[in-house]
Amino acid sequence: MPVLTHVVLIRPRRALNLGSVARAMKNFGLSRLTMVASEIGSWADAWRMAVKADDVLRNVRQVATLDEAIADATWLVGTTDRARPGQRVLTPRELAVEAGTRGAPTLLFGDENNGLGNLELLRCHDVATIPTTVEQSSLNLAQAVLLFGYELFLAGGGGVAARRDGVEPADEALLRLFEQKLEQALATSAWADASREKTALLELVQPLRRAHPTRSEVLAWLTALGKIVQR
Repeated sequence: MPVLTHVVLIRPRRALNLGSVARAMKNFGLSRLTMVASEIGSWADAWRMAVKADDVLRNVRQVATLDEAIADATWLVGTTDRARPGQRVLTPRELAVEAGTRGAPTLLFGDENNGLGNLELLRCHDVATIPTTVEQSSLNLAQAVLLFGYELFLAGGGGVAARRDGVEPADEALLRLFEQKLEQALATSAWADASREKTALLELVQPLRRAHPTRSEVLAWLTALGKIVQR
C-alpha cells in the first residue's frame, strides 16, 4: 500500500482557510489532514469553501499536541521561510522529486499569523520554502498547501511508495523517545547545572534528525544511553 502524504496544520485559526486547504488537497489527491490545537470555532465557512472536498473535512483528525500528530512520521518537513541553521531547505519541486524515492513526507504548516515556531522547526528533518519575490514572501495557508500538492501530484501523487532501498527509517515516536532518554541522561550530569535556552535539547538532537537515521541506528543510540544511565 502506498504511504499517504500527511498534511498537518498547527494552531489553525480560520474556518475559511480550513475549507480552502481541504479543497486544495482534493485537487491533487491528498486526503490525510490533521489539525493540532485548532483555534477554529464554527466550521460553517469551512464547509462552504470545501467545494467537492467534504470527505477531506469529514476525515480531519484533531489532536491536542504535535507529538500525537506526527508519531508515525519518518520524514518531517516544516514549511517556512526561515530555516534553522544547518537545516536543508527544499523547494516544493525538490521535495516532490525526493519523495519518489524516499517516501511520503509529513508536511507541517504553522498558524496563519506566525507560522512555525523554533521548537517546531527543530523537530523537523528538513524544511521547505516556496520561492517568492522579496516584496511579498507571505502566502495564504491554502495557497501554500496547493503548491506542495501540485508538485507532489506531478511527481507521482499524494500516495507515494515506501522507500525503495528497503531500509526502515526511524519514525518520530522513536526519535522523541531518544530525546527523552537523552534528557534523562543529561539531567544526571553537569550539563544540567547551567542555565540553558528551552531549545537547547532540541538543538542537540537536530543534527540526528537531519541525518535521517534508520530505526536500528536510533535503537543502538538508545541502548548506549541506557548503559550510560546505569553506570
